[in-house]
Order: sequence, then structure tokens, then C-alpha cells
Amino acid sequence: MEAHLPEKPKDDFIKPTGKPGAVTDGHFDDPRTLLASIVDSSDDAIIGKTLEGIITTWNAGAERIYGYTNQEVIGKSISLLIPPDRPAEMEDLLARIRRGERVDHFETERLTKDGSRIRVSVTVSPICETSGKIIGASAIARDITAITHTRQALRESESTANALLQSAAQGIFIVGADGKIIMANPATEKMFGYSADELIGRSVDILVPERLHGVHRSHREHYFSEPESRPMGLGMDLQARRKDGTEFYVEISLSYIRSANRTLGVAFVTDITKRRADEQAIRQHREELRALAGRLMTAQDDERRRIARNLHDDLSQQLAHLAIDLGNLATKPSAREFIPDLRPIQLRAAEAAHTVRRISHDLHPSILDDLGLEAACEQFCEDFQQRTGIVTRFVSRNVPESLNREIAGSIYHIAQECLRNVAKHAQTESVTVSLGINGGKLRLTVKDEGVGLPAARSENRSGIGIAAMKERAHLINGNLSIQSATGVGTEVSVEVPVGSD
Repeated sequence: MEAHLPEKPKDDFIKPTGKPGAVTDGHFDDPRTLLASIVDSSDDAIIGKTLEGIITTWNAGAERIYGYTNQEVIGKSISLLIPPDRPAEMEDLLARIRRGERVDHFETERLTKDGSRIRVSVTVSPICETSGKIIGASAIARDITAITHTRQALRESESTANALLQSAAQGIFIVGADGKIIMANPATEKMFGYSADELIGRSVDILVPERLHGVHRSHREHYFSEPESRPMGLGMDLQARRKDGTEFYVEISLSYIRSANRTLGVAFVTDITKRRADEQAIRQHREELRALAGRLMTAQDDERRRIARNLHDDLSQQLAHLAIDLGNLATKPSAREFIPDLRPIQLRAAEAAHTVRRISHDLHPSILDDLGLEAACEQFCEDFQQRTGIVTRFVSRNVPESLNREIAGSIYHIAQECLRNVAKHAQTESVTVSLGINGGKLRLTVKDEGVGLPAARSENRSGIGIAAMKERAHLINGNLSIQSATGVGTEVSVEVPVGSD
């Protein structure tokens, strides 16, 4: 700020010392001495000038702000501080002083000694003689450059925040602890169907279904008692209400603004109606695909069962009868010369009959329908040991004789696939197959002590056989897991809930 003192007679004019608080005689008896000390110790620029704008006094604050010493400016025009693009500003100020007016907190720009511009707030007052005649002006100037920059940064920040608020796709509104809406962005208006005027000052309960008002009010009071930034209703299906009364699903994130005298809540609302519909459609499509896969597997099992029955009941019997007929033919005296040719044919027919029975058994063992899952798995383990030479231990416990046909068939085929994989990949000498009921669940475990699955294959278990096992487990509401480590072996487990039904 600039302050200008009138010129005093040469005999009593007090020259600034440049030292804050300094006096000529060490006392404050002279009011002029006291005044000069106060002026000189001010952090603001205090400048005295004539009505023509000639500088008469210049304190230490002016020297600090503008960079000139009092020797450099005393007797010179105040215009040396005025930027060239403001030529009429000083004359306007002096004209107002001549009219006896006071200029309060006039913000403008001034030049420093090095030519840089600074922002200042200036208060200019007229100086009068005892007769009332105006003889000069005093100006107090305060450097507000930093304050101006801060204001500018704040305005830019507010402008950016407002632009983001106005353009945000999310509904954003601010609520006080009393539940009254203080501000809402355009997305909120569009989402809920209210105009800003209809929202401001009203309770946020108008955006909540009426049946949830009590719960919402309780949650709001709890939030304002301990505000924090977090999702609202995590894991819940939150619903909101439009102006027309329709309800829709939303996701809400909460934050807060804390001022000196109150805390405000900020809600970020996203309409997830379409997303929920899309997710529901995807879930339904997935279930339809799984149901189709289940029907295909059931149809496949039925077809395997039909083919197995035909092979066993028709082709296998015909081959057996053919072998018997060839044997009978070989015993006739008239056919003795053909015996060397008939015996090999008889053996091949018998082998063909045996092969057909084995294929029939692999497709669908009749024992699975006749004696149940436990007996079928035990027989398959015995056959597997005979064919592969791998010691196969079968352990069973509390397996009911009667099981759901789909469960029994799926568990049996999973056990088959597991043992085939052991024969192909495990490089093991033994394998254990366990089957039993525990805690209302039927559990099948196939464990070997072979080489295990390689790391890459273990992480990406997407082979056709494994995928088929997982689908079979899912078809009967079961869970399949695979544990494997290189050099330790592999364990495949499937658990299926079984009840009285």
C-alpha cells in the first residue's frame, strides 16, 4: 500500500532513517517522530506525494516492494511506477484526491525497479492543512501478487471442477447432514427426472423408494457420524426412485467435504439397469448353454447305453453262436480234413465276441445298471490293472446301492477319464481310486504318484478330457478340482451333493 505525507517546512521535516522504529532523540515525545517511526516500520509501501504526483516520502516498505531507495525516488514523479499501458490511471486518482475523495483498496498493477509487474491493492487519501486545504496525498500499497495468483489458481480449479461436474456421466449431488440436497449436476436431473430447482433444498429421500426411507435415514445418520470415502451398500442391490415413481438399480459411491462449520456428503450415482439386464442375459445364455451341454451328454450316454446293449445282446451273441457252430462243425467226421482251417476261424470268432463285449462294457457297463456305481467302478479298476499293469487300488465307503442315474453315470465316466489320463501321462506304477459318502456329499478321488502335470499345462487345464469332466461335474451340481505338482503326482477330486431325493 502507498501512503503519502505532505511536505513539511524544512526546519521540522523528518527524514526517514530507513531503520524501523528509529527516532532522532531516542524518545517518542514528538508526535511527528512517532508517526515517522510507524510509517517507516510498516511492511506496506507508504508514499507521500504532491497533488502533481511528485514523491515526497518513501518508507522502507516501499523500497522492499518496488526496489527503489528513497534517494532514487524523492522528488520524482510517481508515474515511474505506472505501467505504460495505464497512462490515465494516476491522473484519475489525483483528480479524485483534489476533489477530496478517498480511494479504498483499488487493485491495479505497478512496475518495480527491474521492470517486472506486480499486483497491488492501493488506498489513497487526501492530506489537508489545518485550514482544510488539500496539499497532497498519501498512498498505502500492499503487494497482492501472490494472493492474486492464488485467487487465479482457485478460480481455475473451481472452473475445472465445475466443468467436470457439469459434464460427468454420473449423477453427482451434495447433501447436508440434515438430508437436504444442496447441489445436483445435470446428469442427476436427467437420471431422476427432476430439474435442479426441484431438487435443491429438498430431502434426498425423494430419490429413495418410500419403503426404504427409514433404513436410508439411519444409514445417512451413521455416515455423517463417521464420514469416509467408500462404496454405499457394498454387495447389496441398491434401488433409487425417479420423479415418475419408477424404481431402478444403482451403484453409489460416497465421499465428503469438510468445512470449518459443517460436513457435506457427496454421492456419485450410476444407473446400472442396462448392465444388470445384460448380465442377466449373459447368465441366462450361459445356463442355456450348460443345459444344452447337459442334454447332449445325457443323450450321448443314452446312445452309448443303446449301442452297448445292441453290441452285447445282438452282435456279441451272434459271434458266440458262430464260434459254437464252427466248433460243432469241426467235430463231424466228414469235416476232419477242414479242421486245420476251421479251428483258427473259431478262435477268431471267439476273440471277436470277447472284443465286442469289452467295447460294450466300455461304452456302458451293464453292471452299472444292475449292481450300481460301486461295483462298476471296482470292476473297471480291475480291468484297468489287467490291461495296463498299473497297480490300481480301489477304496469305497458308505456308497449307497441306489444312486441317481445321472450322478452314477457321470461319476463313472469321470473315473474312466481319470484312469485313461493316468495310463497316458502319469508314468506311475500305482494309482488309488476312492469313492465314498461324507457329509452328504459323494466324493470320487483318483490319485497317482507319477510325474505330475507340467507347470504350463497345470495352469491351463483346458484339454478336451478335463473340460468334459468339468461339464459332467457341473451337470450333476458337482465341483471338480485338480491338484498336481511335478514329480509328486496328480489328484483329481469331484464332490457331488446327494440327498434323500
